[in-house]
Amino acid sequence: MKIFLVLTIIIWLVSKWSEKARFWILKIIQQPYNYYILIGLLVMGFLSRFDYSDRFGCIIFSEPIFEIKNILFSATSITLIFCSFFFKKRSIKLTFVLLELSYWLLKLFLVKGGYIVGICATEDMYISLYDTATLALRFFIIRSLLNVSINPIYSLICTVIVMCVKIYIFPLPYSFYAKERKTQTEGEHKKNYLTKGEWIENKDTTEKIRVVFNPENTIIYNLQNTDSLCFNQVSFRGDLVYLESNTDFWLRIIFEIQENGKDTITVNFSYENEYYKIQMIRKF
Repeated sequence: MKIFLVLTIIIWLVSKWSEKARFWILKIIQQPYNYYILIGLLVMGFLSRFDYSDRFGCIIFSEPIFEIKNILFSATSITLIFCSFFFKKRSIKLTFVLLELSYWLLKLFLVKGGYIVGICATEDMYISLYDTATLALRFFIIRSLLNVSINPIYSLICTVIVMCVKIYIFPLPYSFYAKERKTQTEGEHKKNYLTKGEWIENKDTTEKIRVVFNPENTIIYNLQNTDSLCFNQVSFRGDLVYLESNTDFWLRIIFEIQENGKDTITVNFSYENEYYKIQMIRKF
């Protein structure tokens, strides 16, 4: 958004000195050019994944163009804008563009990522610029369809307000918060389930692996001929239990736990290049 504001100021200054620049700026914010540019940007957003992105954090991963969600999100916006463009009656044109704007805002705040990325956890520069520009064009289209004398600056003010709310108040999509709450609820259930009694490997041998889960620590007995391993940091998240040691930086284990019944679980984990899949039963 900062780049958009800088470009807007530059364009405004240029228009003050150049009559030709002022002519083209006024033309761009009017029909049909605002439709042409918006449709072009929506197509570009689909191909570049600027229109819909799952990006979050420092991890960079490939986002396929023809992913079903990307196709559906972009196709819906393009279809609604095309309908608004081709209909002749002003009220119908306005209805379609307002529907698309409402749909796009829901997508922006509920499911779209790209606003907490990189080491600094800030918005992606290109996604932010794309969203700000396309939102401004939507407001310009609505302004032209209302057929009233409204200064274009108000369209830009509305754009800045919406993007500031997204960037500085709700940078994460609602779907992230919903998923996080679900993970925390499942983790709390798993914590209550595992911290009752101790868990013993279900096999006929004297050296059985034993695990005692406590809210503040977890102790593993008889793992690879080690009397005990104590983990002081325990995090329950969904089906995963993260174990870390405060004294040994390299001592980390992630348990993937599947409940098979009231007192039986299957545990998958790796330790010192060995993979384990064991069944355990609860003993009180």
